[in-house]
Amino acid sequence: MLKKVKKSSYGLAIWVGIVCILHMVLFKYKVNYNYLAIQRVFIAFAAITFTLPIHELIHFVFFKMFSKSSVKIKAGKDPIGLPCLMTVYRDDLTKWQKVLSYIGPFVFLTLLVDVSFVFCTKVDLFFFVVAVCNSAGCYFDLIDVLIILQNKMSA
Repeated sequence: MLKKVKKSSYGLAIWVGIVCILHMVLFKYKVNYNYLAIQRVFIAFAAITFTLPIHELIHFVFFKMFSKSSVKIKAGKDPIGLPCLMTVYRDDLTKWQKVLSYIGPFVFLTLLVDVSFVFCTKVDLFFFVVAVCNSAGCYFDLIDVLIILQNKMSA
């Protein structure tokens, strides 16, 4: 069932909606929105441009740390057909190494950033967009983690 969910654009849309609403509810009053509209667009574009390669670089570091074979970052398509960057590795990892490698970007670019927001009085829009975009982009990674854990339980 999780593999069908992974290929569903509805699941992705629901996840993105949940992530956006959750971040707005939690941090709405902490984010610095004191920018002109064009500046907000530029900041959002810069944050998205920053987040995608850093997200894949975190995967790359984890896969490289655990894998004895070659690991590469390349352009490709996600399970619903959208173009994206992806980290490619040979399947020589244990299930827990895969889980850590898949969940790494969510921990470092979303959870740690969100936790740091709790201690800030004001959060810059750039970092807020990074956290939101990365958590939205972790949809496939988190589904993969659930698939791995489901397989581990049934094995």
